[in-house]
Amino acid sequence: MATTLPDTASVSTGLDGHVQPAGGFGGADGRPTPGEAVLRTRGLTKRFGAITAVEGLDLEVRAGEVFGFLGPNGAGKSTTVGMVLGLIAPTSGTVELFGRPLGADRSVVARRVGAIIETPAFYPYLSGRDNLRALAMAAGGVPDGTVDRLLAQVGLTERAGGKYKTYSLGMKQRLGIASTLLTDPGLVILDEPTNGLDPAGQREIRAIIPRLAREGRAVLLASHLLNEVEHVCDRVVIVRRGRMVESGSVAALVRRGEHIEVGLAAAELAPGAEVLRGLPFVERVDIDEAARTLRVGAPAERGAELNRALAGQGLFAGTIAPRRSSLEDIFLELTEGSTPGEQAIAGAGRGRRRWRRGRAAA
Repeated sequence: MATTLPDTASVSTGLDGHVQPAGGFGGADGRPTPGEAVLRTRGLTKRFGAITAVEGLDLEVRAGEVFGFLGPNGAGKSTTVGMVLGLIAPTSGTVELFGRPLGADRSVVARRVGAIIETPAFYPYLSGRDNLRALAMAAGGVPDGTVDRLLAQVGLTERAGGKYKTYSLGMKQRLGIASTLLTDPGLVILDEPTNGLDPAGQREIRAIIPRLAREGRAVLLASHLLNEVEHVCDRVVIVRRGRMVESGSVAALVRRGEHIEVGLAAAELAPGAEVLRGLPFVERVDIDEAARTLRVGAPAERGAELNRALAGQGLFAGTIAPRRSSLEDIFLELTEGSTPGEQAIAGAGRGRRRWRRGRAAA
């Protein structure tokens, strides 16, 4: 009986609409130079009926970096990934891969993109090695020795001969990553790669991801896990309800959370904020009426100057203390108010992606 490749996340739908192994087709035709923009989106928008899943999204992912695409469940991350891969047609906006519009010569672009969408799946009764060999044969042009090299790269050499159905979730995910690398893609897209894994499995995946970037690839990591992004990403975009709300290096976002907390009487909060906003080194002042404090965006060593400025206006601080917010604090602040509607967006995107994949496989 003839066998066909399974229609699963370990097999991606090619940019020309046909089911192909996740690594792309036929091998990479030249690795991008470090820092070169591999993926760009401009004004990317997707609507499902009355629901706007993604709106006006501008992204730029560069070779040699892990780019975090961070947002709560339903924020539009998976829908965006689907548009980048050609699985979902955008309502408006553009996607550019390796300097070429997604609509032009898609087969060439597709050779250079590898992706895991949701949970990878393989033939359960084949070994990990034989599953990769099947994908390599379907892709064509995969050099001898690639399968064993990739199994070693993801730490599966000792279990390569074991049946896939006996693998732990972490091992299955590592095999999925290996499958995306068969044709040496310049861009690797991982959509929630540690979902459902225990802490040990999460650590295994997080150890692999930075290595992909060090080899010169661009890595787009879509996730809602703060710890994951903070540990492996170089830059990050935070989205809420399909819109970008913040972007920058992880280090810069953490620095954004550095502030000075100033305690004042309730009646002095507003006038105190006005005084401090007039200082040239103060970036922002937020009022927390419940805590009777001002959150002042200023270097920690400037506390004495804040005190003098307030005292000069007859305002006396009960406390002045440097504080530092974690990336989690910043994320929660920026995405505060996530609604059940965002869950509807997530469901709409997933349903559309399944339909496109099923039609391509027919």
